[in-house]
Amino acid sequence: MASELRERLERLQRKSAVLIEKYQALLAQSQQTAHELEEAKAVNARLKAQVEQMEQDNQYLRMAHSVAPSPEAVAQTRAMISKLVRDIDRCISQLNT
Repeated sequence: MASELRERLERLQRKSAVLIEKYQALLAQSQQTAHELEEAKAVNARLKAQVEQMEQDNQYLRMAHSVAPSPEAVAQTRAMISKLVRDIDRCISQLNT
């Protein structure tokens, strides 16, 4: 009877050790997945900002192209619009402070 109880106890200990190992492996995998998710969110945010900037640049170029027919005029108009945007951004930052 005592040997039977000892065998059951040993089986339970082996099973619990296996469960602990599996839990630790799953916990590590969960942490890795969470880290990868955070990295993916950061990349996604960076790419969204880049897309917005490119869309804005595209809009400026279209506006500059429609306003000025010659390449020289396009460059001048683009420079003027860029200066205006910088001025507006500077004013906004001054208002925010």
